[in-house]
Amino acid sequence: MDRAPYWDPPPSGGSAPTIRARRLDRVGDHPLQIGNLLSRKEQDELLSIAKPIKYPRSGMTIFTSEKEAEYVYVIDEGIVRISRIAPNGQRRILAFMVPGDLFGMPDCGIYVNTAETVSATRLYRFPWPALRQLLAKRPQLQEKLLIKLAHDFRQAQRQMMMLGQQSARQRLAVFLLDFIRSPGFFNQEKLQLALPVNRFDLADYLGTTRETAARAFARLEKEGLIRRITAHTIQILNMGGLEQLQYGPSRRTGSA
Repeated sequence: MDRAPYWDPPPSGGSAPTIRARRLDRVGDHPLQIGNLLSRKEQDELLSIAKPIKYPRSGMTIFTSEKEAEYVYVIDEGIVRISRIAPNGQRRILAFMVPGDLFGMPDCGIYVNTAETVSATRLYRFPWPALRQLLAKRPQLQEKLLIKLAHDFRQAQRQMMMLGQQSARQRLAVFLLDFIRSPGFFNQEKLQLALPVNRFDLADYLGTTRETAARAFARLEKEGLIRRITAHTIQILNMGGLEQLQYGPSRRTGSA
C-alpha cells in the first residue's frame, strides 16, 4: 500500500483550484448559497503556482502543529480533518475540510493545528512565498481569500457556540446538516447522506464520548428524523425537523 503522498498531475482539460464560501453581502449570506469564489482566470493563476498532490488513503498526515508552514492547501477531492491536542492530551477535531476548502495558513510562520486525511484525498499545494507574491499582485484575489477566511471564522464561531450551548443531539443535527449542504455527500433523490467520518472522529468533533454520540444517533432515529441504513449511510426522514432541532433549547448537564 502507498504510504506517502505523490505528485498527481491534473487530468487533461481538467480541474483547477476551487475555493468555496459564502460571500459577505447580506443578501447572499444564506446557508445554502455556498459557491466558488474564483473566476476561471483566477483559477488558472492559482494553478500556475500549484502542485497537485495525492494522498492515497485515510490517516495520512499532511502537516503537524508547530512545524514550519511552507505550504497552503486547497482540497480538490476527499476530506481532511483539522485537529489539535488539548493540554490534557485529548484530541479535539476543529473542522472537517471538504472540496473547495483552504487550510494551512501560517501563524507567525508555523502551523497551529494538525491536518490529516479522512479518505483518499487530492490537494492543490501552494508554496506560501509564491502565494503571497501572487496575492500582492492581484488585489481581487486577496479580497476573495479574505471572504474565505471570514467564512471559516464564522464557522469556527458557530462551532464554539455549538460545543458550549447545545446538547449532543443538537450538535449531531448540525453536523449532519453541514454535510447535507456540502456537494458530493447527499443524494437528493434518495434523501441519503454518505457519512464520511468514523465514530471516533465524530465523537471528537462533537466534543463528547462515542457512547454519547451513539445515544444521540438513537434519539434522532426514535424521533423519526433519520434512519441509519449502514454505518456510513444515513437516510434523512425529516429535514425540517433536523433544521428546527439545531435551534432548539440549550443542553442540560448530562443530556444527549
